[in-house]
Amino acid sequence: MEPRTVSTAMFQTFLHHPRKLWLRRALFQVHLWAGILLSLYIVVIGTTGALLVFEDEFSILGQPRGAFASEPAPVSTVIRMAEAKKPGEHVTFVTMPTPEKPHYEVYLQNAAGKYTEVAADMATGAVRETGRSWIEWVHDLHTSLLMGNIGVGVNAVAAMVLLLLAISGIFLWWPGVKTWVRGLRINFRSGWRRINFDAHNAIGFWTLAIVSWWAISGIYFGFPRQVAAVVGVVSPLKNMKEPEPLKEVAASGQVSLESILEKAHNHLPAAFLSGFGLTGQPGGNVTVYMDVEEPGDFSHRDILTYSGGTGNLLATWHYGQNQTLGDWVMWAMYPLHFGTLWGVGWKVVWFCLGLSLAVLSITGLLMYWNRWLRHRWKTLRGAASSAPLET
Repeated sequence: MEPRTVSTAMFQTFLHHPRKLWLRRALFQVHLWAGILLSLYIVVIGTTGALLVFEDEFSILGQPRGAFASEPAPVSTVIRMAEAKKPGEHVTFVTMPTPEKPHYEVYLQNAAGKYTEVAADMATGAVRETGRSWIEWVHDLHTSLLMGNIGVGVNAVAAMVLLLLAISGIFLWWPGVKTWVRGLRINFRSGWRRINFDAHNAIGFWTLAIVSWWAISGIYFGFPRQVAAVVGVVSPLKNMKEPEPLKEVAASGQVSLESILEKAHNHLPAAFLSGFGLTGQPGGNVTVYMDVEEPGDFSHRDILTYSGGTGNLLATWHYGQNQTLGDWVMWAMYPLHFGTLWGVGWKVVWFCLGLSLAVLSITGLLMYWNRWLRHRWKTLRGAASSAPLET
């Protein structure tokens, strides 16, 4: 039989009788065992991801109340008091106060690379230990499995398997031309096993796009350069490529942090200063984050890099001003993964979508029980009950 005839026959079989294809049976085994392998992980990652959609709201509830000071403490005072509170650690990032969070959030790092977060009073700069809240624990569990950088890599590898599950799942979902509509809904008049089967199929179909994106962005968080390189092959990155700061001759002096932040404000007077990053070295570069649309909107901001020795502007990154398809793909990694930028309505949608991951895993395990494990269990129990007693 000619290859063209074989491919035509396979296509016709796929359209009308997909269960007869050996390729589908092979994909079923891949989907089955990959799903079993990741079952607990998917439940955890889906549930924690759903909770993190409301991370800001949960964080605010657990923080001490305070008034928004009209004259906040100088940032240099905040940094000095934070480093005095944590000897041997240096400040790497400071988040500016907002009406919702009227205090500084200060991140420090020690020589071993471990990070600590403290809060500083907006008016006085006095530092207080906030302790780790339950939502911060959920955040670490979701992003790094409580294993630091190693966990980020494990998440990326698991995201590859999740993408394989999504791709294989859409082929397994296809029931044939005559009955494909049935795979879009759940028949609640059937028995629970059929309802479970329909739920797995229907939820898998309707969440395919976002689950695939979560997998792709999860891979990106673990391997950003590699993913950016692949995207750049399809469409070049222009504005989503971080600019290289200008090289300067090392300066012997050091410019005050307040003067650098004032320069950033004068450079973008209509923008909101959300935070700044430090290298921990005297005269090191200072990275200033200016939200250009709304405070807290991390998807549209100008990121300014200044020399801590001279105060000169070394680089400007117009993050979010996309020019190419590659720019849009890379920009969408964060907002579409977290779903926190478009109001409460979308947060509720993303919360439900996150829980749907856990539901997919649980219904998949129940299908495995119904189709194989249940019968195997009955066989084993029957064999045990019929075995002769030892004398």
